[in-house]
Amino acid sequence: MYGIITKETMPSVFSTTRSDRLSDKYSFIPTTRILDVLSEEGWVPTSAQQVSSRTDEERQHAKHLIRLRHEDTAVWDGEGKVGDTFPELVLFNSHNGRANYQLRFGLYRMICSNGMVVGTEHLAPIRIRHMGYSDDQVVDASKKFIESAERILDVVDDWKGIQMDKKQVASFGLDAAKLRFENPDEMTVNSVLQTRRMEDAEDNLWTVFNRAQENLIRGGFMVNGGRRSSRTITSIDKNLEINTELWDLASNYSKN
Repeated sequence: MYGIITKETMPSVFSTTRSDRLSDKYSFIPTTRILDVLSEEGWVPTSAQQVSSRTDEERQHAKHLIRLRHEDTAVWDGEGKVGDTFPELVLFNSHNGRANYQLRFGLYRMICSNGMVVGTEHLAPIRIRHMGYSDDQVVDASKKFIESAERILDVVDDWKGIQMDKKQVASFGLDAAKLRFENPDEMTVNSVLQTRRMEDAEDNLWTVFNRAQENLIRGGFMVNGGRRSSRTITSIDKNLEINTELWDLASNYSKN
């Protein structure tokens, strides 16, 4: 029923109990219940990730992230996309008390398989408390995301129309590099801005933003004067942090 999500790879999603470290006051809501509600609203999981854990008990309750796409692609623009970009819903949760339910608006870009998260300026995350939970909260959140899709995709189109000169690109690259690296040197900034494919060769705000997003998350380039190589970001929290801050950075540049 949950497609790519299995008990073997994502045991926390299928957990039926809260962590022993939590008190009896904690109201347990299985992630599968949320997924069932979202499924009824037309959302289908497209990717999933769970935090690595040292023990089996931790694996059963660890933080996890699930990205979902709406099955009725006509909701978006008749073909389910604008250019190569699909709207997504991003679900965060855990059963160890370290994260509550959080729904964020995401974008998935086919060209580079980038999973982005929209910043708080354009659409604030929806947090669902375990205490006093009802399925209606998830239904309402689903409707809000669908209603907001066109507005977010308009932002993408706006950014595509903002051309940047070399000075602006360099400035954006430096600001973006600072989101992950302390005192980034010229080599690091250039690596953050590097073009990996022809489709991203243009210097409009959308493509520059996408180049920076992909490079910051995937790493694989030398930093600090070539003394070490950057790694792929696998941390759910760090991925969310950089994605959100980078989106808000691009949003600020769109106003200049």
